[in-house]
Amino acid sequence: MHKIRRVIGLFGLTLLAIVLFSACASNFPQNLTSSGKSVSSECRIAKHIMGETCVPTHPQRIVALDQSSLEIALALGFKPIGAAVWLEGFPFYLQERIQGMTIIGDSEQPNLEKILMLKPDVILSVSNLKQRGSLSNQLSQIAPTVACEWWDGKIVRWKECFQSFAEALGKSSEAETIINDYNQRIAELRQALGDRLYTTEVSLVAMNPQYIRLRGEGKHICSIVVQDVGLPRSPIQKKGIDMSIETIEYADGDVIFLQQHPQADNYQHVINHPLWLQLNAVQLGKVYKVGHDYWHGGSYIAANLILDDLFKYLVK
Repeated sequence: MHKIRRVIGLFGLTLLAIVLFSACASNFPQNLTSSGKSVSSECRIAKHIMGETCVPTHPQRIVALDQSSLEIALALGFKPIGAAVWLEGFPFYLQERIQGMTIIGDSEQPNLEKILMLKPDVILSVSNLKQRGSLSNQLSQIAPTVACEWWDGKIVRWKECFQSFAEALGKSSEAETIINDYNQRIAELRQALGDRLYTTEVSLVAMNPQYIRLRGEGKHICSIVVQDVGLPRSPIQKKGIDMSIETIEYADGDVIFLQQHPQADNYQHVINHPLWLQLNAVQLGKVYKVGHDYWHGGSYIAANLILDDLFKYLVK
C-alpha cells in the first residue's frame, strides 16, 4: 500500500509539472529556432546572444533578471513588474522608479515560481545564459527571454545591451533620442572644459570592503563615461588594479572621484591615513565623493548622473 501511494504521489507531481509547462507554452510566444517556425503578427523577432526570440509587439509585463536589465527597461520608459536584486539590493538612484515592483530573488538564483506567477510577456537578462543552460531553458518556457552579453572579457557592453533590448522591445526610436542626448551632453562638457580637458588627469577610486580598487578603462560604466569625455587617466589606471593602503600612491591624480561601497568600513581609516593625506589631489582639495551605486550603474540613467558629477566638480 505504501508503494502504491508513493507511485500515485509521483504521478501527481509529474502531472502538475506537465500542466505548468503546458500553461506556459500556451500563454506566451515561444523562442524561435533556426527551423523556420511561423511568426505571429503580434510579435517581433529579436536577435540576441541566445539566438532568435519572438517578443510581443507591445510588451506590458517585463521581468528583469539583474540591475542592468532593470535600468535599461526603466530608461526606455517601461516599469518592470518584477526584478532580481544584486548583493546589496536595489540601488538608491532607482528607488523612486521601482515602487511596488516584485522582487524575484537575486540575480544568481532567480525564483522561477515567482516569475511564473507574475505571468511576464518578456524576460530580460544581461547574464551569460549560455553558461546556465538549464536556467535558460526554464525561463524560455515561462516567457520569451532576451539575453545580452554584458562582459566580453575586455569591456562592459552597456551601450550594446541597451540597443539590443531597445530593438527587442520596439523602442529603437526612443533609444536613439536617449543616445543622442547623452552624446550632446558629452560634447557640452568637452567644450566647457576647454584646454583643461587634456590636462586634468582623473583618478577613479572605489573603496570596497576588502580592498581599494582603481577602476580600469572599459571595466565599469563610470570609466567608459570618462573615456567618452576624453579625460586622461594615468597608465596604471587604464588597466585597473586592486591596492592596499601601502600602494595608495597609484590612486593619485589631478582629481580623485571616490566611491564608497556601503559595507566598506575601512573608509575612515583610509582617508585619515598619512599616505592618503600625501596624495596631490588630497592636498589640493580635489577629492570628490560620488555615489557608488550609479558610478557602478547599468545604463543611461546612471551615465547621466555620472555626467552630472563631472559637470559639478570639473566645470567651475
